[in-house]
Amino acid sequence: MRWRNIAFMTVVMVFILSGPAASQQWVDIKDPNDLRALHSNKTFKFTFMQVPIVEHYRADGKGIRISGEQREPFTWEVKSGQVCVPDMNYPHCWQYQRSKKNPQEYVRRYPKDAMMQVIKVEDGIPQF
Repeated sequence: MRWRNIAFMTVVMVFILSGPAASQQWVDIKDPNDLRALHSNKTFKFTFMQVPIVEHYRADGKGIRISGEQREPFTWEVKSGQVCVPDMNYPHCWQYQRSKKNPQEYVRRYPKDAMMQVIKVEDGIPQF
């Protein structure tokens, strides 16, 4: 039991000490115009649970998520410094940050459960 406590405290200290360094490489995106520009006619690429996912966002607020053979249409909108995507019965509202080092790399966070995704953003979308 004692070793478990030591291991736990070590992990906590690593997160506490690495937090300020990690936060210095990311810049918050809260302006509604910047969030709209980030999503308008853009392609997002990321991996979720080891599955590659591609999301295409049109400027008119419509999009499509492609995961393997599955294609799921969705809508999106900017609300209170976040981008919200309705999913089933409730919206997922994401907060965004951009990388200072790589202009195509972003982080989006889902504040309700602290989920975070690193995404690559590319200009352009296919017809859908």
